[in-house]
Amino acid sequence: MPQINRREFLMGCSAAIAAMSGSQLTSVALGAAGDDPGGEVLVVVFLRGGMDVLTAFPPLGGADREAYEAARPTLKVPIKDLKQLNNQIGMNAALEPLFDLYKNGNLAVIPATGMPSDTRSHFDAMEYMELGTPDKRTSPTGWLARMLETAPKPAQTIRLSGAFSVTDDLPSSLRGNLEALAIPKLEDFRLGDDAEFTKFLNAGLGRFWSGDTWLHDAGLTTLRALETVAKLQQGGSDAKYPDGDFAQSLRTLARVVKEGLGVRAATVDLGGWDTHQYQGEGGRGYIADMLAELAKGLQAFYIDLGANAKRVTVCVMSEFGRRLNENASYGTDHGHGSAMMVLGGQVNGGKVYGKFPGLQADQLYDRADLNWTTDYRSVYSEILTTRFAHTRVKEVFPDFAPGKALGIVKS
Repeated sequence: MPQINRREFLMGCSAAIAAMSGSQLTSVALGAAGDDPGGEVLVVVFLRGGMDVLTAFPPLGGADREAYEAARPTLKVPIKDLKQLNNQIGMNAALEPLFDLYKNGNLAVIPATGMPSDTRSHFDAMEYMELGTPDKRTSPTGWLARMLETAPKPAQTIRLSGAFSVTDDLPSSLRGNLEALAIPKLEDFRLGDDAEFTKFLNAGLGRFWSGDTWLHDAGLTTLRALETVAKLQQGGSDAKYPDGDFAQSLRTLARVVKEGLGVRAATVDLGGWDTHQYQGEGGRGYIADMLAELAKGLQAFYIDLGANAKRVTVCVMSEFGRRLNENASYGTDHGHGSAMMVLGGQVNGGKVYGKFPGLQADQLYDRADLNWTTDYRSVYSEILTTRFAHTRVKEVFPDFAPGKALGIVKS
């Protein structure tokens, strides 16, 4: 099998997907100043491009293992390279930092998640998921924006977008009437280098923008963002983060949480999962590098949070998985069923939730893809209800009835 450097080959099926190949801290939603600085925090980590969950969480034995090995003669992950999660599935050794959290009861795995849509388009799938309305693009707001707006204490959004990426698009999950602010580079977001002058200028601008028009509101929002970012610029961390934009995004986010700024929700993107070609033989190579980047970054983030981890819930998701069969280019094409992980100090971890549907031909979606058995909205609905005491979840996910909670998080 040919070897290829991940930095020399652009994964993906289009130039637009190429734009998602980086990492970024997309947005941070904050409450009012001093409002519940120790409250619950939801972090959504979106793996853009469609993560191959059958490389991340392969079957361990039986008929499913036989089907998996037959479908992936080159890409199959050897059993010796798997950490056992339960009797059915294992975890790729590249995710070992997360396996440690799993064993400690801080990480839960839901191996067959998805939504009721036939699409295999990255952009449609991501849009449907972020709007919270599968197969519908008509919603003017995203699910996370609705979650923030219908909470007992609505939050404002300060967006640290583009801080670690060339892109600064607001995710559709936060589409709505929340204010957004693009910050190309965190350390450069300031009015000047002189502290006394900046303090004087802020006070003057604060009086200037003290009216009640939309223009005054915009000015005050900008000043508030400047004050917030100034606190972040002064903070630091002793946690050992790996190199890379994803880890640095999480480092900044940890600082936001620990500063007690009243953060309610944040979104972080990690792109590069569209592995049509040269994915990595035996679960190694490019895909292993991606999995390791994800795992090491999340582990450092969890350690960095310290005692704050008990109020943070991290959800890792992707728009869909990959085909069961490897393709002729030693990669995998767009599939259907995906997987989610939930990390946090109040997670009932060390368990696999939901039902693994199986890999026999009659169990596959379209006789080609891993099916899904847990609607991704069920996971978020449970978190909002159980951790955030959110009573208007039906407004967050319209036309959806969650059903019985899986018990992923503690009340």
